[in-house]
Amino acid sequence: MDVQPIREADLPVVGEFLHQHLNRKIAAQTWSDSLRHRWAAAQPNHGMRLLTPEGRLVGVLCAVYSDQLIAGKLERFCNPHSWCVLDEFRHASINLVLAVIRQRDYHFTMFTPNPKVTQVFMGLRFRLLDDALLYFPNLPALGGGFVEARPERIAQHLEGAARAEFEAHRAIPWLRFVAFGPPGNACLAIYKRGRWKKMACAMISHLSDPASMARHGPLLRRHLLLQGMPVSRIEARFVTAAPPLAYRTQRTQPKLALTRTLADAQIRDVYSELMALDI
Repeated sequence: MDVQPIREADLPVVGEFLHQHLNRKIAAQTWSDSLRHRWAAAQPNHGMRLLTPEGRLVGVLCAVYSDQLIAGKLERFCNPHSWCVLDEFRHASINLVLAVIRQRDYHFTMFTPNPKVTQVFMGLRFRLLDDALLYFPNLPALGGGFVEARPERIAQHLEGAARAEFEAHRAIPWLRFVAFGPPGNACLAIYKRGRWKKMACAMISHLSDPASMARHGPLLRRHLLLQGMPVSRIEARFVTAAPPLAYRTQRTQPKLALTRTLADAQIRDVYSELMALDI
């Protein structure tokens, strides 16, 4: 068996393989497009592929690379995901993982493993991220500041890493964006529309400023309520304090990381398959 990097030219074949063998609800084009985001200055590959001696594709492990500014330092991330190997070649599947995680100078994240994959990656010294989850009502409230949800105007309110995060993700059609807070110090929120207990729910997957919910949360909650979502969800590690009347529960989907220096709160969902795919 031969392990080779997934190159740009391989993406159409990889997309079709994932459509056929991993998830038919996701089109082959969507799979391949999800790997085309240029979120890192150095893009070594798009993951790894497993080939037979005759060159037949029998397995892939995709990877999303990104450069993220965290605590004033540029950090390099590799986000492996969508590990799929045909049954008769499962004996060689670990070679894909090792080829990815042996790349040096990266923080590694895996956000959508099934239970068996979780055990494999924990055996490779990945750790489970904090699984606390918060649901909270979007209540009408007064408060100073502004809210901007028009994509063509959001960027002008953002600076630094928040603006870079918006520009990197703004073309992804299933994501929704809000800039809110005081002028000159706005926070970016990224969310998807979902449902919780038969109610429309804002599934918030990113805040550029973790303290913004405590400082200016009423602005965001009022906006989301006016958009027809009476409740929101966010992971507890993304905020510095729980919003008022928050219901605390646990995330059922494991999330993993392999890093020596970053805390759980510094590992975010941006620049990952959770953004690149509508999952």
